[in-house]
Amino acid sequence: MASTDDRDAADAIDLTTRVRRRVFPTLHRIKEPLGGFAQCLQHPDEYVGTIPYGLGEFRSDLQEMSFEPEPIAALKVHRDGRLSAGSWVRRQSALASWQLHVSLFRTDADAVEVFAHREYSWLRHSYKHYTGAGWDTEAGVERMRSLLSDHDVTYRIDPRRAGTTDSIAGGD
Repeated sequence: MASTDDRDAADAIDLTTRVRRRVFPTLHRIKEPLGGFAQCLQHPDEYVGTIPYGLGEFRSDLQEMSFEPEPIAALKVHRDGRLSAGSWVRRQSALASWQLHVSLFRTDADAVEVFAHREYSWLRHSYKHYTGAGWDTEAGVERMRSLLSDHDVTYRIDPRRAGTTDSIAGGD
């Protein structure tokens, strides 16, 4: 699979994500020798589930759940080489200490894989955020699954991705 995720039609991926895909790999090559980063591998433990419909429709669901696009988040790379198709964040307020961060990946079946973690908000705690202090995968996955269920968003948990025997959850 192409690392640039060539199957993503230009109209399916928002402008911010397209710019991040073009700029962040170069920025990463500059920052990495200095101990920084602008892209990283998506950790499989952050897998929340797979939404059985397209990216555009799921973006609307995220907005209804009070998520906002997050343009400065590191570009996530799936272990199979796919680039993230969006990065979204949910905070109690602009000055909240914590945020729920979600990364999205399109699949071949016009579905969306969702990954999540809880972390310090970069708006309030920039250094803690950047260094990964307080990073909580389990709480992020649990909270995102809860939000999906609370908003009747159907998702399935692929046992190959999550290491669980659950096959369907939420919104049924």
